[in-house]
Amino acid sequence: MTQLEQQNPQDLQNPWQDVPHVVLLLNFGGPTSDAEVEPFLRRLFEDPFIIRAPIPQSWRRWLARRIAKKRAPKSSAEYKKIGYSPINRMTNAQAQHLETALRQLRPNTKVVVINRYTAPTAEEVVKTLDFEHSRIFMITLYPHLCHSTTVSSLRDFDLAVEAHLGHRHIPTTRVFSWWQTPRYLAHSYERLQAGLLPLVSQPAPGPITVLFSAHGIPIKYHQRGDPYVTETHAHFTELKQRGNAWLKANYPNADVQWNLSFQSRVGPVEWIKPYTDETIEALGKQRGGSILLVPISFTADHIETLYEMDHTYQELALASGFKRYARVVPSNDDPELAACLVESLRAHGF
Repeated sequence: MTQLEQQNPQDLQNPWQDVPHVVLLLNFGGPTSDAEVEPFLRRLFEDPFIIRAPIPQSWRRWLARRIAKKRAPKSSAEYKKIGYSPINRMTNAQAQHLETALRQLRPNTKVVVINRYTAPTAEEVVKTLDFEHSRIFMITLYPHLCHSTTVSSLRDFDLAVEAHLGHRHIPTTRVFSWWQTPRYLAHSYERLQAGLLPLVSQPAPGPITVLFSAHGIPIKYHQRGDPYVTETHAHFTELKQRGNAWLKANYPNADVQWNLSFQSRVGPVEWIKPYTDETIEALGKQRGGSILLVPISFTADHIETLYEMDHTYQELALASGFKRYARVVPSNDDPELAACLVESLRAHGF
């Protein structure tokens, strides 16, 4: 009998049973104090996937320092108004939920957070990993594949590996996009329905505008093949169809209008349209009634939701003609998001 024939059939089906598993959970990061704002902005604008200009690295660092110093006072005031970013806290909570869930499948599993622009950074984490004896999976907290987020985080990891080991050829399984998994579609729809229910169950004069708002990207990135806008539109369409079916069955007289827009543009270049601020202003004048903002590309509250949506856009909506304003709360520390990530990781061989 050969050695292969002597092995337990269950071991043949599960060759990774006794191998340590490491899941790297990648996210944006955010400043948690005034002192962290300028360094956060500096790392952000040093990223070649944020400012895609063919300039030497020394010039890029100089430009990033200059932009960060100029923007820091305004950004600091905004972050201070929201109590600074909770995104790191939410990422750590999701990492704990994810580790607990994955250990039910493989007890020897560890989930490690890597932030793109704040600690813990890829440079710090890479030095702690046992590449030789571990099976490594990488998944981000960005549901839609985008070069400026997903690819930037993965490239940052590769560069950290190269700096530490002298090469980038580390076997890893990478999840690039997971908005389309059945469990996350159900979860994101449930968040939408929870935000919409109070508006349709307590009618007010005028229609209800459901405005999905995603973080924008420059239009030239989309024209060069970035899939982010296409994936965002597909996600929006799926949720809209589910919402309309639910309304037809439960609130057939509700007048609900659906729109998608893009926010947070910076700089002089043209970004993907329609812009959220312009859309709110135009629809407020045209329709009035109520508006529900849905942060479709965000899994946790950050400055884009807590300041841009809850202050800037709310004030703009009410000044433009809307009488009621509401916002859907993203997943934040809800363990259901981690369950969605488990489904995606299992589909990728975990």
